[in-house]
Amino acid sequence: MELWYTENHSENVKFSIKITEHLYHYKSQLFTLDGLIMVTEKDEFIYHDMISHVPMAVNPNIKSVLVIGGGDGGGTVRELTRYEEIEIIDLKLSTII
Repeated sequence: MELWYTENHSENVKFSIKITEHLYHYKSQLFTLDGLIMVTEKDEFIYHDMISHVPMAVNPNIKSVLVIGGGDGGGTVRELTRYEEIEIIDLKLSTII
């Protein structure tokens, strides 16, 4: 049996993961939020790599960075600290008003 979970972002973009083993079946709202896959501790680096290393690759002269959102932002800050040329990383916690 081959099982895939896919979220469609647009007509040409989708994100799919292959389910290799069916451990337990239970309808839960924790695996997805509003139909989008949530990252886990095991794969969160993929998310943070894309939002930190891609901008740095495009403009390696960045000296100051603002990261908004303390929950997911911590991983982004972790990745940004790998760049010696960054002088300031400002992390702002987001709040819902």
